[in-house]
Amino acid sequence: MPRRRASRLLQKTLRSLLPLARPRSRAAPRGRAAKTAPRSAPRPASTGVWVGGTHLGPTGGRAYEVYLPAGVRRRSRVPVVVLLHGCGQTPAEFAQATRFAAAADRNGFLLVLPHQQAHHQPQRCWHWYDAAHQRRGAGEPAAIAGIIRQVAAEQTRWRVDPARIYVAGLSAGGAMALTVGAAYPDLVAAVGVHSAPAYRSSVRPTQALSAMAARTEVPPPLPGAAAIPPTIVVQGRADTVVRPGNGDRIADQWLAHRAAAGDTVGRSRAAGGRTTDGRRYDVLRWYGPRGRKVFEYWLVDDLGHAWSGGRPKGSYSDPDGPRATTLMWSFFRLHALDARAARQELAAGA
Repeated sequence: MPRRRASRLLQKTLRSLLPLARPRSRAAPRGRAAKTAPRSAPRPASTGVWVGGTHLGPTGGRAYEVYLPAGVRRRSRVPVVVLLHGCGQTPAEFAQATRFAAAADRNGFLLVLPHQQAHHQPQRCWHWYDAAHQRRGAGEPAAIAGIIRQVAAEQTRWRVDPARIYVAGLSAGGAMALTVGAAYPDLVAAVGVHSAPAYRSSVRPTQALSAMAARTEVPPPLPGAAAIPPTIVVQGRADTVVRPGNGDRIADQWLAHRAAAGDTVGRSRAAGGRTTDGRRYDVLRWYGPRGRKVFEYWLVDDLGHAWSGGRPKGSYSDPDGPRATTLMWSFFRLHALDARAARQELAAGA
């Protein structure tokens, strides 16, 4: 099938999926999240300051937003969480739905939200499914890395801790977050993936829907590939858009990359529980040789294609827990790159 025709077919199918992906009302037995927020949603109400920016690079330009929490001293080096929205979302809607601005206020980290606009992709999806956007120095991963470098170069309004840069996303944004982590493990200290397919589980538009259904092959690590950074995955068992099997596929893929890179992963532990609002979940954790969590996988009952523990009436958000934002930050804060190597990587700009 010609590439342009395949792309049109994917876009048509994604348009049909978007209404199905909108979380159902609380009266529904499964996937009980609020309706999608209006398209004109403003920047989330917060106590900090929102700053707009634009990155122009060899792989294309992107607008982005930076959230600077109140109380952060300009001379203090702070962590960064890059948030990648899903299809049919704006960065403002995603930040509002996930409560990440409030988490940044409490914990003193910077938020960076790149824009994927309709002229980049008609449904504002990141091109996680296309081989042209799956490697270092190319396509959208390079553009996002360029944004990170630009934000980290700021010395007047804020100062970034180069060893503590994290990337997280939902759905297409979650898949691109995993891609950025795999492509730039010397730039990203940890990754958060919510309701997304595995890295390189699709390499062309015609495979995207099969990958979302967990029906494609997940390729082995490329020769010489580095280990994927520490990763936390949150997946709903009631997700009919990105099927639950994708969480297992990401876990297997992450372990395969670690083994290929010669990195030791120690014991794993499994646990289950129930949130205060009655929702059951299972969690698997893998630990490194020093006993630190390096991979965490949450599988949540009755959660559809929506951010777990998000804001009521948010975009692709389910207010019932566990709160994915809290889980991700608790995981991220355990991980940091070597500070000197991270500074050199930011300065290199490769």
